Amino acid sequence: MTRYGFIGTGSMGSMLIRHFIRTGVTAPQDIAACSKTGVSARALATGTGIAVKDSGRDVAQGADVLFICVRPLDVHGVLAEIRDVLSKDTLIVSIAGCVTLADLASWSVPGARCVKIIPSVTAEEHSGVSLVAWGSWVTPEDKELVFSLFSAIGTPVEIEEKHIEVYSDLTSCAPALFAAMMQEYAAAAVRKEGVPPALAEYLVRHTLIGTAWLLASKETGFDTIISRVATRGGITEEGVKVLRSRLPAVYDELLDATLAKHELVKQTIARQEKDH
Repeated sequence: MTRYGFIGTGSMGSMLIRHFIRTGVTAPQDIAACSKTGVSARALATGTGIAVKDSGRDVAQGADVLFICVRPLDVHGVLAEIRDVLSKDTLIVSIAGCVTLADLASWSVPGARCVKIIPSVTAEEHSGVSLVAWGSWVTPEDKELVFSLFSAIGTPVEIEEKHIEVYSDLTSCAPALFAAMMQEYAAAAVRKEGVPPALAEYLVRHTLIGTAWLLASKETGFDTIISRVATRGGITEEGVKVLRSRLPAVYDELLDATLAKHELVKQTIARQEKDH
């Protein structure tokens, strides 16, 4: 029996617990969790049957696999609190962006086996990608366990940690970015023709859902959909031309902004560590 501990039961931590249980890869009795105030952990326990602990130390002491599901700026404090009760036999899994594997190793115990995972909210629908980067001392058995957990709620993809920020923009951040783009597309129709905003958003939303289903087919890629809809000399082709012309600069600016934010958070974490 593998015992799982979760420190942090916010949006992502609670989602992982619910769906690990729902898919059967873990059982409620094998999971213990805590949260900052205890409110979210107790609420989650009511719906799932997991055990609630009073502190991160209590969770860490009994865990074979310990998930750190707190904000990046809180990870150092959490590991400092539990370090003296951590065992090197505990696999540490962090979902915090901007906290590196080197950070996790230095803040925990010598020889700690650490994994960095960036999941996506799309796991709510058993879809999307979870990015996985391995620490130095992770074993083949650890990798098999992590892949079995995250394969149950989507697709785990191994990546090099040095590229994790830009990859997370393409996966974890992307649902919000896609939603913002589609909102603006619907809003443009409202501005141009005065159509009802709710109807415009409904039409775009359901078209996006249908497009995603088309893309789920192994034979259908972006180019395939474009060629099927944007026939040569047709109306849609004119719209594609505008996007091809304008969007490269927009996406370059978008990535510049998000990567700059990643760097700012990393610098804040470094100052925080130095102050301690």
